[in-house]
Amino acid sequence: MRKGLIAVFVGSLTVAIAAQSKSRPGEWTTYGGDLASTRYSPLDQINRDNFNKLEVAWRFKTDALGPRPEFNFQSTPLMVDGIVYSTAGTRRAVVALDAATGELMWMHSATA
Repeated sequence: MRKGLIAVFVGSLTVAIAAQSKSRPGEWTTYGGDLASTRYSPLDQINRDNFNKLEVAWRFKTDALGPRPEFNFQSTPLMVDGIVYSTAGTRRAVVALDAATGELMWMHSATA
């Protein structure tokens, strides 16, 4: 009986964790894409037939976010509820950008 209860508990815990790890289509909510770190998005809007027609939707310039230009900028932005969160600039300020327009919504920067 006790082993059966433990198995049920572990099974329900596994189901709960799996349910929490699913992001909504188009979102990238954690470093690995989801809590299971699958690094996968099921989007199918871009394919071999339309790939060559892609255009830049917007750019976010980080020139004013530090004492010098950032030439080796690397980041894994997160996208949740239409907002892109990323670090930016040489001081690694945190920015929130409107995913549709690239407009800066807010910025946080630690002062040195």
